[in-house]
Amino acid sequence: MMRVLRLIVIAGLIAYSVMLLLVEFYTSQDFVRQFFTDISGDVPFYAINTTMSVFLLWSTALLMVFSAATLKDVPEARDVRRFFISQAAVFGFMGFDDRFQFHEVVADRIGIGDHFVILVVVAIEIALLAMFGRPRHFTCRTAAMFFAGGALFAVMLAIDALAPHMMVLRLSLEDLAKTWSAALFFAFAWETCTNQYRLHALRVENDDGKEAAALRNAA
Repeated sequence: MMRVLRLIVIAGLIAYSVMLLLVEFYTSQDFVRQFFTDISGDVPFYAINTTMSVFLLWSTALLMVFSAATLKDVPEARDVRRFFISQAAVFGFMGFDDRFQFHEVVADRIGIGDHFVILVVVAIEIALLAMFGRPRHFTCRTAAMFFAGGALFAVMLAIDALAPHMMVLRLSLEDLAKTWSAALFFAFAWETCTNQYRLHALRVENDDGKEAAALRNAA
């Protein structure tokens, strides 16, 4: 069932991406901007892309919190909890920034390109990964999802910083790279959370078995 649902979601994202690329190709960047801009306005599907990416980023943060919660009573997993909490903070902020234009406001106030502000967030994320991230915190699947998401985020930044402003498909490629990046981060968080709850259930089962055995021995 989950495999079928995953395929439906991927197919939907592909169809959605192709649709918006075609809208820009056959109309203009100004017209397609209505679907990529910030959440305000009264035309159908206004800012749908920002709505999707904010939902995915905040959902990723929430799943990281859930993952950390499964380790609350496991002292030896303290470093894993710190990693999960650090990622919850980063993705939560990224969703906040996407929704409320934080980096655009800061960049405008200090007179620099807004991609430089995002690079500061990237540097903080790299520092957090260096402090708390360890290979054992990932499976092969979650590592692939996480780093593919990071690669697409880098593509988004490169297009924003380097591509000519009015290049055909520039806006669609930039924002769809952001959306696919957010989707991959969500997939990473979902898989991580699922794994953590499976391990949590095993720990509870083992603890219950030990408690039952101790009661039998005491009797």
